[in-house]
Amino acid sequence: MARSDVHYEIFLKKHKKASWTLVEAIDDRQESLDLAHRLKSRHPKGSVRVERNQWIPEDSAFRGGIIFESGPEKFSEPKDKTGEASLPCLTPDDLAGPAARETVRRVLSGWLERNQVVPLELLHRPDLIEDLDDSDTDLQQAVQKVAIARAQASDASVHAYVRLINDLVEKGVAQARRDVKAAKKPPKAKGFAELSEKIHAEGAPEKRLRRAIAERLADARDFSAKTGMLLDFHDDLPRSPEARAFAARETDSFLAEMLSFDGALRAMLGQTEDLGEEIERLTAIYEGSADGADLLDAPDTARRLAEKFADKALPSTHIEIAKRILDALRAPKRFRPASVMKEIELARKLAQRLIVASGPNLHPDSLVDAFTHRSAKLLAPDAVEEALANSRDIAEQIERLYKMEDNLVGEQNKAKLAAYIRGKLKSTQAESFFVRGSGSPLERLSRLTALQARALKGSFSAGDKTELAETFDQVGMMVLDESKVLSRLTGSAQPALEQARALLKLAAGGVLPTGRCSQDAQARAMRLLAGEMARSAAALPENRATVTEIQTLLTALKPRPVEEAEARRAAG
Repeated sequence: MARSDVHYEIFLKKHKKASWTLVEAIDDRQESLDLAHRLKSRHPKGSVRVERNQWIPEDSAFRGGIIFESGPEKFSEPKDKTGEASLPCLTPDDLAGPAARETVRRVLSGWLERNQVVPLELLHRPDLIEDLDDSDTDLQQAVQKVAIARAQASDASVHAYVRLINDLVEKGVAQARRDVKAAKKPPKAKGFAELSEKIHAEGAPEKRLRRAIAERLADARDFSAKTGMLLDFHDDLPRSPEARAFAARETDSFLAEMLSFDGALRAMLGQTEDLGEEIERLTAIYEGSADGADLLDAPDTARRLAEKFADKALPSTHIEIAKRILDALRAPKRFRPASVMKEIELARKLAQRLIVASGPNLHPDSLVDAFTHRSAKLLAPDAVEEALANSRDIAEQIERLYKMEDNLVGEQNKAKLAAYIRGKLKSTQAESFFVRGSGSPLERLSRLTALQARALKGSFSAGDKTELAETFDQVGMMVLDESKVLSRLTGSAQPALEQARALLKLAAGGVLPTGRCSQDAQARAMRLLAGEMARSAAALPENRATVTEIQTLLTALKPRPVEEAEARRAAG
């Protein structure tokens, strides 16, 4: 059984040049060791350690030592730090700032989630402050987390920061107690609009309205009910422009902070089948698509929030939803765990929607970065293997890889996919299918040429396009060498002029891959056209249509200036 005065801190060093970072503080010894082993498995080149810490009241500090280490980097105690500890928050009032509240949310997340409250409520409800002060373990673990983080980037010791932060906490608790005695009772009002109007008229309104909102939220049982209550407040704003803007701003701050908690967000989104459905709902809310299909099965609060965004209301909450969208895009979980291809299809749709909806709150660069990160996961060997499973043949496998290319973001990801395709083309499976497979050689060459054309139309780099085209051409040459199809054509009983036309049609008609395959056919045709038999036949009036067609085919095969320039760039 875990002791209330003991906790275990898990640290991770991802690689040799990285710094040790505190991942989590846990009361249970076995849970802390299990987490350390999971971190080590996810970061095989990294190092982990677990420290046991016990609170010593007489020293007002934690004491302990390392109970587990794994990895090449062993922790060594730093030299004694003698610098002076300093904090950006100098007074209890400074804790009400956005950055300080975010720190409170992060280090007290467990306690806040259990009590279903947000930092703004905690800071403006003295009863909650008293409850937290009575919870030594939660409070001191939070103090320790902040102290360690601050000490890592300064010349002051963890102990110095613990003393400084404890002093600030004690001042905060004392001020909360004084505020209870000195605080005016909130004005009597029938609704939120009247309440905020009166508080605004009385002056020094921000702290008073925040306290009034926190007290009203105390009547709600959980995050879900509180989210609905805050939307009700925003529906009931004062008519006076100044008071209305003031009340809307404070309601927005509470709501944004509420939805920064996973529990509140899940309650608003409702039950979802997978991460894909969750991000679809988040996207619809962000877009302001209250009546869209994505929110048909979502709770009413989700549609209400979407309506607010459609009206350009709640800007801070809109920013928070944008953050949650980016977090979901970067999450390790799959959108559609049951199907890679459905995952790819959804990623494409989401990218299109989010780029249209992007703006200051959801910057396109951030979206590109997030989708690039997710694209890399789709190229993991197990994901690619799953995407290609049950393909009829190697050609369908390459077509599926092209479908992935349509949805990948990032040059490195495109290059990795191109390497996969080249690998497939160089496999014995490709040789068996294209070189000695069923069907006529020309049918197999046509399919190979279509796949080559798809590579050239894609968004691969110029270098990868050149390499892919050459690889397809190499396979095509193997087909020609094996089948002798061009030799059989030139050795047929047809007139030389007809043989030349047939060869040029193969080269220009999408049957032969571009490169040596089409060049071979064209060279054979030119040798035939230079012969006496072809020249004599070309002079006959009845062959005028054939000559015209041959001239058209030769024009089509002649490289255009732009193509020549691209070829020179690729070669150079």
